[in-house]
Amino acid sequence: MASASLIDKAIVWESAVGWTPECLDEGPDMLARYRAAGFSFLSLTIGADWDRPEPTLRHLSQQRRWFEARAHEFEIIDTVADIRRAKTSGKTAISFHLQGAGPAAYEPAMIDSWYRLGIRWMILAYNTRNPLGDGCHEPSDAGLSMLGRAFVAEANRVGMMLDASHAGVNTSLDIIELSSKPVIFSHSSVFALKNHERNVNDTQIKAVARRGGVIGINSIGAFLTDDNTSGVSAIVRHIDYIAQLVGPEHVGLGLDTVFYQPFMTKLYDSGPMMALRGYPRPPWADVKPEALPELIEALDRHGYDETALLGILGENFLRVAEQNWRP
Repeated sequence: MASASLIDKAIVWESAVGWTPECLDEGPDMLARYRAAGFSFLSLTIGADWDRPEPTLRHLSQQRRWFEARAHEFEIIDTVADIRRAKTSGKTAISFHLQGAGPAAYEPAMIDSWYRLGIRWMILAYNTRNPLGDGCHEPSDAGLSMLGRAFVAEANRVGMMLDASHAGVNTSLDIIELSSKPVIFSHSSVFALKNHERNVNDTQIKAVARRGGVIGINSIGAFLTDDNTSGVSAIVRHIDYIAQLVGPEHVGLGLDTVFYQPFMTKLYDSGPMMALRGYPRPPWADVKPEALPELIEALDRHGYDETALLGILGENFLRVAEQNWRP
């Protein structure tokens, strides 16, 4: 299969592009690389659990203005139809998400306001415990709190897609069970292939698939291989594991390319937690957008037909977005 012709045909969806203020020095160059590689849609992390509403709102407003000034290259989208139209017009579709509920001040009523401003999905608990539930590194592994359950209900009402990446196992299972709409793991890999708390186990994979959701495979080596290396073959291994377990319609791309290595090194060195939770010291190995043709060709050799490939590249996530977002 010719990878170039498939990229031309596909909506290529990337779920996790770091875009908090710490990531922006290298950001514009990275966007150009995603565009050149043929990615159709990029979701940008505009705020994290440790952020609060006012600075996140300021940052989002500044970034919306930055993209609107480059409307010949980018289109900030509201709907799945917008993503398809941007592809047709040669633009890269842009949306935003929150990795944690801190920017919503842990207040369910703020979900609708963030949705109206362009946030299309949110993580509820990021790595550690917050008022909504436990993150994946909390030893207690408690599930959603009463407040977390209220967040799920309000997100469903508003159309905000829910992302269970970074959540604890029981928190993620509660989100999946309580949500009336499909849930995603936007950038998580397979625990059975790499024993890391950030990865998702078979119970989580089966639960999210049973409700129609999708898992985007993370390309960071710490989540892929025992020696923390990365590469296309490692990603294919994780994609194939999920496809064999629950079907190729439940897997996609969440490469989470770390183009802001100095910031991650500073974060790693700021305290012992990352080392204690199994992370190597940065720089971290990952897969860059230019590897997209190699990834397609590897999946093709693995026996994935065009329908499955189009799904993995983006149609699977588009299906879930269409079931969540307002039309």
